[in-house]
Amino acid sequence: MTSQATVTSGTKIVPLRVLQCAGFYFPESTGGTEVYVRDLASALTQESIESTIVAATDGEYDAYSWDGSEVVRYPVDATRIAVGSDTSVRTRTMFQRIVEAAKPDLFHLHSWTSGAGLEHLRQVAEMGIPCVVTVHVPSPICMRGTMLLYDQRPCDGYIDDRRCARCWALERGLPAPAAYLLSYMPRWDLTGTGVARFSRRAATLLSARAAAAGKARELHSMAALSERIVAPSEWVRSALVENGISPTKVVVSQQSASAAFFDRKARPLQGARPTEIVIGFLGRLERYKGAYLLVRALQLLPLDLPVQLRIAGVGGDPHLSSQLEAASRKDSRIQLIGHVEHERVPEFLATIDVLAVPSRYMETGPIVIQEARALGIPVMGADLGGISERVHHGVDGWLLPFDDPKPWAEAIRVAATDPAEVARLSSNMHRTRSVEDVGAEMAKLYRETVNGRAGVNQTRAPSIRNGAA
Repeated sequence: MTSQATVTSGTKIVPLRVLQCAGFYFPESTGGTEVYVRDLASALTQESIESTIVAATDGEYDAYSWDGSEVVRYPVDATRIAVGSDTSVRTRTMFQRIVEAAKPDLFHLHSWTSGAGLEHLRQVAEMGIPCVVTVHVPSPICMRGTMLLYDQRPCDGYIDDRRCARCWALERGLPAPAAYLLSYMPRWDLTGTGVARFSRRAATLLSARAAAAGKARELHSMAALSERIVAPSEWVRSALVENGISPTKVVVSQQSASAAFFDRKARPLQGARPTEIVIGFLGRLERYKGAYLLVRALQLLPLDLPVQLRIAGVGGDPHLSSQLEAASRKDSRIQLIGHVEHERVPEFLATIDVLAVPSRYMETGPIVIQEARALGIPVMGADLGGISERVHHGVDGWLLPFDDPKPWAEAIRVAATDPAEVARLSSNMHRTRSVEDVGAEMAKLYRETVNGRAGVNQTRAPSIRNGAA
């Protein structure tokens, strides 16, 4: 495949074309990965790099423009649809044809899903296009997807098939003794056998060790197929290296808040009553995001404490949703805001005094902390993963246990009764990175990658010609 552009010409920077690939995208999905990709594509234009965004969809092929970037949506099975089989057209998959049409100099994968994952990376690498992967979520490393070992403590990320099988089996509801025994079963893969026809659950559980070993193989395949791997947090880099991936292949690059997050205000703001403080949660209403921990913490505090809890988000867990709805009916201090469009996130954050991020898993970011930082909002965060790398306890927020509401209740009490402390923490919250910083880092990485690939091709070419002679 012919590259759209070279990287340098003497001292002149020549434009690059990059294909940014995600499992989901606007307007259907507005999570952290989608926001990052959108902002990255915008920032790269200042670096003479043009991005086309390709993303999976549950529908059919579509193409449109979003925030100034060309977007192509492909069906989730695009890697399995063959296109072109006559003698004049080389057979490619539908996904590969989309890649060919974009004529990229580099492919950047931002997801690890059935719609944008290892097979997509493999098919692009087969086309001779250099690839970069960003690990936005723990799922390439962790079978649970949380990086919490036995749901009790942070995991180092090393994929040991026995330990991972036991941890995953506990998450699937097996009693501890049964999970332990399962981890010593042979590495059977029974998912396509008669056992699966009799009981899919039994076949899946009995295949746990084989699944863990497969996870390790997939991780190493990802490393082999990509030129560089981007880790949004230091813990991601450490976990990759723990699994034998070369440290020279991994680069740490944190996310940043969008340019829209710039209007700092004096903290704390006023709530419904003159002395009331507002604690805000913004995220998916799923167990792993920890919103209900805030409700439990609030229940430990006196009803006359001047505090309000605003929970913004939606989710697919009916049990959690009913719990939150019941709690808000019983306690007028709890407000359920519902879904907040990303363009309205600055507006929502401007109404709160403290952001709560009680995640029950190892976040690789999250971007919302960077958004709060840009607005001068202190953070109460779970002492895990990327949160603990971005919040400094006693300096610009609180780091608290992810599984104990009592310390959270105490932190809320302090915030509600000591506005000077909230103001002090707020004064230490400043933007440390811009979208332009992220764009410059990725532009440098892309150019090094494309230049490196060109250098390898140039050094290999003479030996091929000499051999032919």
